[in-house]
Amino acid sequence: MRKIAYSGFLVILACSSDEASPDTPSKFCEQWAAAACSAEVVSACQAGDVNDCQASQIAFCLELIPATGFSGARAAQCTDAVESAYSDADLTASELETVLRLAAPCDQLVRGPRTRDEVCSARLDCDAPAGFDCVFKDDDSTGTCQVPTRVGPGLDCSAASAVCETGFYCNGENCIAGQDIGEACVAHRECGSAGFCSSGLCAERFDVDLACTNDEQCTSGLCYQFSATEQVCTDRLRLSRTEPICEDLR
Repeated sequence: MRKIAYSGFLVILACSSDEASPDTPSKFCEQWAAAACSAEVVSACQAGDVNDCQASQIAFCLELIPATGFSGARAAQCTDAVESAYSDADLTASELETVLRLAAPCDQLVRGPRTRDEVCSARLDCDAPAGFDCVFKDDDSTGTCQVPTRVGPGLDCSAASAVCETGFYCNGENCIAGQDIGEACVAHRECGSAGFCSSGLCAERFDVDLACTNDEQCTSGLCYQFSATEQVCTDRLRLSRTEPICEDLR
């Protein structure tokens, strides 16, 4: 925001956030790297200096961001979250999902080719910066692009945009509680927040430090690969020279 004195009055000119929004993945990744490479991160990962850290993060970010469909309309929310996550070099599971897998609020950087009511298989198919997500119903393998509307337990979820609260899923009519452990399932969302679908049955999610192959298996929501042979459920990560994530931060 700029302030200009004119004829005895103070005129305030508000700069549009769109003007500052990056219009290419390269520009966005420069902002991402600047947000990620805090003094704590440079020290914890033992980077040569902040420039080395930023160069590595730019390369990482460019691999993370899809080559087509990028939109900078929601970039500021993402880089703010990246800065907050890396500020103390100590990341929670949700922060790790954001910086490693573009989880919220970094999940709206791609303007997919489809909009309301069009068939999709993932958010990337939809115009995410406009608020659209891929909404699935019952055990369907495909969904439709919708601006999601949250629906409480037991309520009608038949509307195309209806999304049940965490721990519940839409059976095509109403939001119902997830299946109990051991009951039949065809999709993870049917097993609620405490389970995941494995070989057609709801299984109990794993605690931290137990071996895993995907995020849905973990109570923390994050299956993290520490090495080529070790992948475990994780809810927190303190950066250090030996952590794999630091390879892209130095």
